[in-house]
Amino acid sequence: MGDMADVFNGWREHKQAKRASNTVQSTQALIDAGIAFESHNAGAHIVIKQGSAVYDFWPSTGLWWLRSTKIKHRGVFRLIQTIAAQGEKP
Repeated sequence: MGDMADVFNGWREHKQAKRASNTVQSTQALIDAGIAFESHNAGAHIVIKQGSAVYDFWPSTGLWWLRSTKIKHRGVFRLIQTIAAQGEKP
């Protein structure tokens, strides 16, 4: 195998390991925050229902959105803050 192939394979393995780590850490952050959720596709997709709001979250990349708006956001901690703020509304 050439040098470029070795570099690419190493990079791909690193990214796969990082996404797996992100999935575990992001899911644990939701659990620690006391947020109930449904896990789909072996944890690759998480659905969070808070009142009438439904959030789709992909913990491996941190991508999430509120289904009613479909505006894309990133970050588990931003998601937790958004859900907490939504829960404070009457």
